[in-house]
Amino acid sequence: MSGDTSAPLLADLFDEGVHAASAGLDYGPDALHPEERRFVERAVASRQREFSTGRVLARRLLARVGSPVEALGRDDDRVPRWPEGVVGSISHCAGLCVVALAPRSRQRGVGVDVEPDEPVAEGIERVVCRGGEHAWLDEAADAEERARRIKLVFSVKEATYKAFYPELRTFWSFQDVEVEMDLTRGRFLAQLPEGPDVRAVEGRVARRSGWIVSTVCRGPAPR
Repeated sequence: MSGDTSAPLLADLFDEGVHAASAGLDYGPDALHPEERRFVERAVASRQREFSTGRVLARRLLARVGSPVEALGRDDDRVPRWPEGVVGSISHCAGLCVVALAPRSRQRGVGVDVEPDEPVAEGIERVVCRGGEHAWLDEAADAEERARRIKLVFSVKEATYKAFYPELRTFWSFQDVEVEMDLTRGRFLAQLPEGPDVRAVEGRVARRSGWIVSTVCRGPAPR
């Protein structure tokens, strides 16, 4: 991966030509351009830090790829308004933010998701998991690991959705996507619903330093 400022957390999780960075939620509204600040001026402090850190990292990466902006806005679907010729994704949770972007000539879409590597609450499995995913959960060594695997399924589906939504503008539920996990290789295969011009996409996932980081890089558009 080129442009990685956050090794080893993000190492080997993106295709060549994708730029990515991560940071703790160290930035507040004072780091925002006024056009960005208006989106969170009434938000709680934690939401302000999440949004602000994402925008700071995104603007730094945009400058690195030659597409600097003073402000990175968002559209009515809350999707960042990346500059022409750039695709990207922002993810944050309590304590960490990850941003990834690439020239559109290199990637048709990029998706990233970060989550604490912790067990989920009871009942989440019914919402998140389907089909053969339940068999993979049952292979876990104990109940805690099984609940952590549910969080993994959640994360990789989030990354998959974020790689496609900016182009398709179609809502997918967790039940619309089914994934096959290979933690040994740090890979997953997501089977997609009707809509995109591919039926499946491969992604990458890692558990590092107490975090789950999941990514999907779609590659260039077919000619």
